[in-house]
Amino acid sequence: MALRNGRKPLPVALAEEVLAVRGARQAVFEVREVDHGSWFGDWDGELAGSVVYIGLMGGESDAESVRVLLDDWTFEQVAAADVGPLLTRVFSGQATLRKRMSLFFSCSHLLEARVGSSAYSAGRDARPHDELAPGERALTAV
Repeated sequence: MALRNGRKPLPVALAEEVLAVRGARQAVFEVREVDHGSWFGDWDGELAGSVVYIGLMGGESDAESVRVLLDDWTFEQVAAADVGPLLTRVFSGQATLRKRMSLFFSCSHLLEARVGSSAYSAGRDARPHDELAPGERALTAV
C-alpha cells in the first residue's frame, strides 16, 4: 500500500527489495499514514530460519532519515538511502553484536553496522537468561 500521495517511501521500497533478495515470502510492507504526513510501515515473516519483525517510521513520505525497528532493536536517524544496506549488513552477518558492561554492573547488548561512512547502532538491556535469536548469535562478537 502507498500513502495518500500515492508514493511508497524510499526506505520501504529498499527494505522490500532486501527481503525479496534474501528469499522472504511476500516481502511487502503494510504502510499507513499515522499523523499529519508521518508514516509507519511494517513487515513480519520468516527470514533465514528466524521469525523477523521490521518496522520503519518516517516524519514525511520523503523523509531524509527514518527510525528502523528490527525485532527488539531500534536504530534512530538512519538515512533513508541507507535502510537497504543496513538491513543487508545485519541479515548477512556483516554487523556486530557486543555485550557490554556499564556502571553498577548492568549489562546491555549493542548491535552495530557501518554503511559507507555512517555507523548505526541500536542497544537493548540484557535480560536474565537472555537468549539471542539464531541470526543474532551469528553476529556475536564478544
